[in-house]
Amino acid sequence: MVGATYAVPYAWQSKNGETGFELDVPEAWRIRESVKRNGVITQFQRGDARIEVRSFVGKEKSEFSHIVNQKAARLASEFSFVRLVDERDSKFRENLHLSVWEFKTKGRLYRDETGIVIGESGPIVVSCVIPASRYTELRTHCENAFYSISAGGASPATDTQTAKADRLADWARIYYVNMPGNLPVLAPEALMLTQPTKAEPSKINYDENYILPDENNK
Repeated sequence: MVGATYAVPYAWQSKNGETGFELDVPEAWRIRESVKRNGVITQFQRGDARIEVRSFVGKEKSEFSHIVNQKAARLASEFSFVRLVDERDSKFRENLHLSVWEFKTKGRLYRDETGIVIGESGPIVVSCVIPASRYTELRTHCENAFYSISAGGASPATDTQTAKADRLADWARIYYVNMPGNLPVLAPEALMLTQPTKAEPSKINYDENYILPDENNK
């Protein structure tokens, strides 16, 4: 049994050109990341329930129908019974395509709900696989994953390390400037600013018929 869990954010930063992503996942589920040459498969699992995120580099602009066909082929190659229950665009957010599948394995019926988001570098496919008999219990986990997915995620750890490094660099510069006796001795001439050249007044060329003022002509 999967106990009550809270949704927590998870972020993946692109490593091989695939689209980075962020989504909310159950807090206590086990995480497994499988980095490929052109993408990543990340799984969050507990017991017989699993959320899987696939992000791979797309050589050309992908379409939802093409990705759904790939999903169908992958399921058909793994399970003897597979059927598409529903397929539609989400009514609640743009660029989210949903599909619902059912398949049987070892005599047990499973439900696979899949959400697809098209990112700049390739598609992100989120699949929530749960036993059909536990759909009511676990459906909230699937919905949290689908409606929280966003492309372009960055690793919080990386962001924290970068921010820390920036702060340390700033502190180092402040410490160096204010520490007495750590600056090189400069010649007095180097400290004196070059005086600006004084501009000479332009010479006025008077017309020869012009009468300059004198004591009698002011």
